[in-house]
Amino acid sequence: MEIMNTRKTSGLYFKLLLSLVVSLVITSIVPAGAQEIPVPVNLHVVLLKKVFSLNKNLQGKQVKVVIVFTDASSIIKDEALTGFVAIGIQATACKLQQMAREAGDADVIYIAPGAGAAQKFCEDKGILSITGMPSLTENGTTSVAIGIEAGKPKVFIHLPRTKAEKQEFSSDLFKVARVFR
Repeated sequence: MEIMNTRKTSGLYFKLLLSLVVSLVITSIVPAGAQEIPVPVNLHVVLLKKVFSLNKNLQGKQVKVVIVFTDASSIIKDEALTGFVAIGIQATACKLQQMAREAGDADVIYIAPGAGAAQKFCEDKGILSITGMPSLTENGTTSVAIGIEAGKPKVFIHLPRTKAEKQEFSSDLFKVARVFR
């Protein structure tokens, strides 16, 4: 009986150790910033395009998105660039330190992980800041993010940030979004 209990206990410890090792391996190979982006990039860019259609400043325009990234977020940048272009949005990308030179004519700045310092630039130029990282919208670094609420994708809007960036949205968007004040 004692031998059987020892085997069960060691089997339990082995399974626990194995699941811990697998978790550590998975989290170590996930690209930087990917853990902060709860909705896959290819899906959240489609939702962001819908947000653009509800922005009165962007209606009727061929929207130009500039993706601002760092070395650590280049995979996210590639996914966002591919996603925006695939749905007919004109998009380019630049590193954070090149933003002032490369993004002055943008309508929208997409903030990739690590590039949150674009806040002042967007405010000064009246450019809409967006991201796939809801934490940046919750804390007021960006105007719009796509996050998860009740297990489903949800638009997050930081109202004071949208006003600082001189953005005006349709009231229809506020009915379906999670709004931070």
